[in-house]
Amino acid sequence: MTTTDKYNPVGELLLVQRVRRSGDRAAFGRLVERYQSPLRRYLTHLTAGDRFRADDLAQETFLKAFTSIRQFSGLGSFRAWLFRIAYRTFLDNCRSRRPSQELDQVTAGCEMSAENTILQSALACLDDTERNVILLSAVEQLSHSQIAHVADMPLGTVKSVVARAKSKLREYLKNEEL
Repeated sequence: MTTTDKYNPVGELLLVQRVRRSGDRAAFGRLVERYQSPLRRYLTHLTAGDRFRADDLAQETFLKAFTSIRQFSGLGSFRAWLFRIAYRTFLDNCRSRRPSQELDQVTAGCEMSAENTILQSALACLDDTERNVILLSAVEQLSHSQIAHVADMPLGTVKSVVARAKSKLREYLKNEEL
């Protein structure tokens, strides 16, 4: 299953089972191929465009996923399970960083396109929870139930946070006349 293959949930489940049973690194490598771009994109947005930090967090996420894959029940989607690990890895990383270090590293050496700059500015008007939920919904196209799993919050809360975040973004973009 390469990134050009059409998504096949049965094939994905078979890969996960191979990794769970025998630690098949080639099967896990195929899962990494499938999810590394979306996961890095998600983490890049969470880290305000810091691609180096996002890459480090993605690598840490995949390592954690590989070592704990036996805990994946297979009842939900592998993607949601992986993004939950990524979000928790991001939160752990934020807790371990000093606030002054955060701003310096985010802005240092981070070249962003105009489109990405607009997106980052718009996302900055959201609180952390709203930003995470809207990224999972709009950018990563996870369902509300998958977001509830990733963010560890009730489904009704996810729906209200998405609505509130969309409203804030609309207001921001209207005021910026974009």
